[in-house]
Order: sequence, then structure tokens, then C-alpha cells
Amino acid sequence: MMVPADDLLGPNGHGQTHIGQQQQQAPDLLGGFSGAVPQQQPNQTVINAGNGVTLSITTSAPAIAGLGKIEPSAAVNQAAQRKPKRKVVVVPTYSCNGGFDSKFNVHARYAKPSDIHGLLSEEEYEREISALNDKLKTTRAKKLDYALLGTGAAIIPLALWGVRHSSQVKKRKKLLEEGIWEFNERMAMSNRNVRMVYHRAKLTGGAEGFLAIEESNRKPISGPEKGDKFD
Repeated sequence: MMVPADDLLGPNGHGQTHIGQQQQQAPDLLGGFSGAVPQQQPNQTVINAGNGVTLSITTSAPAIAGLGKIEPSAAVNQAAQRKPKRKVVVVPTYSCNGGFDSKFNVHARYAKPSDIHGLLSEEEYEREISALNDKLKTTRAKKLDYALLGTGAAIIPLALWGVRHSSQVKKRKKLLEEGIWEFNERMAMSNRNVRMVYHRAKLTGGAEGFLAIEESNRKPISGPEKGDKFD
């Protein structure tokens, strides 16, 4: 039934009107209206029609489930920023022996970052990296390796070079692991939360591995113990 505008405003034209929100049901796939509707929240609209007549209309709007449980993105970002990051220093390398081998750069100014996060002093950094280079010296190519490669495409010399190179790679891996273990032992003996780690390449043929000096959560120990003491 239509209510004239004059009746809604009253005889003197000063009636009060409060307009609420209305929500219609959406038709389902069969052309009717779906019986399963979202949870509704009542909303009452009161219309003063004048002459002592008051119309009350109750409508409802759908409530969005789980809206109060959604955590603001700003709070999530702040929580992520509060989490401390582990200090990591990457030890750079450079080519030597005509590109056949590589060495770790002993100068702290070339490390990433150059301030080495204060994990070691510059003197300690240079001493430790120099000791590691000296340990790996025996695994580098010799004059015989250059001579075997200089023969060109001869099968026998190249095969001999391949055997020697494979042996040098395995020896380098073993000595590198020993050098890292010795460094970590010295840090553990001094109750310092510093460790050395070699991060190997995850994919064959991809980026090369790299040596890093990192902050460690190692607990202090009372004396030397054999075995892996870092995380």
C-alpha cells in the first residue's frame, strides 16, 4: 500500500523520518530465492506518519562471518619487523692461478657488509681467512696440471688431468670442512656466539656456494667437546 507523502510528513509538514538499510535476497540458480541466507542483524526504521500514526519497519543486513577475527595487515607487518634478523657476513672470493682456482679475500673491507656486523675485529677476520686459505693451498692446481691441459685434445693427458682435478676437488671439500670446524671450535672455546658456515649451491649448474660468518645461538660451554656445536 502506498502512503501519501503528505501523510508521512504530517499535516504541518514537520514529521520525522529515520531511514535504515535494506538487504534483498539474491536469486539462486533456479530463479527463486535461496533458503540459506547469511546471518542477519536486525535494523529498525520508525516513520512518524502524523495524526498519532507511527509506522515501524524492521529490516536486516547480512553479517560477514569472521570479520572480527581478521587481523589488520599493519599489525602483521609490525610483528614481522620486530623479529630480529641473524647477522650474516659473506666472505668474497677471487680467481687465482689463471682462473683455475679461487681464494677467499682476506680483507674485511671487501666483505659483505664491510663492517662485518662487529662479529669479529678486522685483525681476527684477516687472520682466520688467511689461515683457511693456507689450509687449502695444497688443493690448487700445480704446474703438472697446466702441462696436461696444454697438450690440447690428446685423450690420455686430458684423462690424467681429469683424475687429478677430481682428487683436488674432493681434498678441498674435506679441508674446507676441517677449517670451518676448527674455527667454530675456537669460537666455542671462547664462548662467542659466532660460527662459520659454507652454504652450498642448491641447484647444480646454478650460483656457486659461498662462505659466511654468522651470528649463532650457541649456548656457552665449560670446555672443549668434539662434534658439531653450532645450530
